[in-house]
Amino acid sequence: MLKAMALGGQLRVIVVRSTEVARALRKAQDPGPVGAMALSRVATACLLLGATLKGRQQIGVQINGDGPLGEVYGIGDAQGHVRATVAEARADVDLTGDGRLNLPKGLGLGRFTVIKKLQADADAYRGVVPLVYGTVADDLAEYLLQSEQVHSAVGIGERLSADGFEGAGGYLIQALPGADEEALAELEQRLSKLPPLGDFFADGGTPDALVELLFDDADVLQRYPATFHVPASRERYARILVGLGSAELTKMKEEHEVLEIRDHFSGEVYTFNQEELGALIYGAKLNEARWAQQHAEEN
Repeated sequence: MLKAMALGGQLRVIVVRSTEVARALRKAQDPGPVGAMALSRVATACLLLGATLKGRQQIGVQINGDGPLGEVYGIGDAQGHVRATVAEARADVDLTGDGRLNLPKGLGLGRFTVIKKLQADADAYRGVVPLVYGTVADDLAEYLLQSEQVHSAVGIGERLSADGFEGAGGYLIQALPGADEEALAELEQRLSKLPPLGDFFADGGTPDALVELLFDDADVLQRYPATFHVPASRERYARILVGLGSAELTKMKEEHEVLEIRDHFSGEVYTFNQEELGALIYGAKLNEARWAQQHAEEN
């Protein structure tokens, strides 16, 4: 993916080829065709938004509609890492009248939420707009206009066959303060002549090539890879279990000979046997004893 400035610094341009990310998501979660499309588009949206961040900041896109797919959620960061999940990944969704996959039908109507975590010690910011279009790209553009007052051109697409993703990617182009109206009109005309993005990337197109199609004067600021990345690990889930407390863990130990936890993003299954659950209970009791002692000293 790349970040650039164009039209003499009047436009911020972000382009991502997310084909490998889409393939990794499909492999991890084994979705149906429309579920795969939802995962790819939300992940691409997170990558585009993540490119506007810095440092360790994170951003999430959450879609809650009344369609058969249920909730779709993705998280991206400034380093090009992204993960996504869909509640009902294999839901059956009727095709459009002309026989195409129908993502708007799969998502339905509801809420489109963007969640920004800009500082580790601060609450996340949540911006919400109605989910009206169901294409993800148009809903994201509407969010940016309504919640952030930024005029943006957003395109997200994929080419998906029975064998998987042949191409996927997107662009985010934002007008900066003082952008020339005539230049923006010219950009809109050029965007209308672009081929479908899924076809463009499936046929070998690159982010650089897309920028060259649109601009004569683009100044590329940064290039970096887009990567499907899930920070989950067995150790991380062990810490989460300890945080539940000894009473809850004891109940789990009694109910499960082997406790299985499936990570929604990666599809990985982590198991904890009786001996390991006993060790986690011991760790939880130590934490509770430390907290009780600290609380007593403070009072």
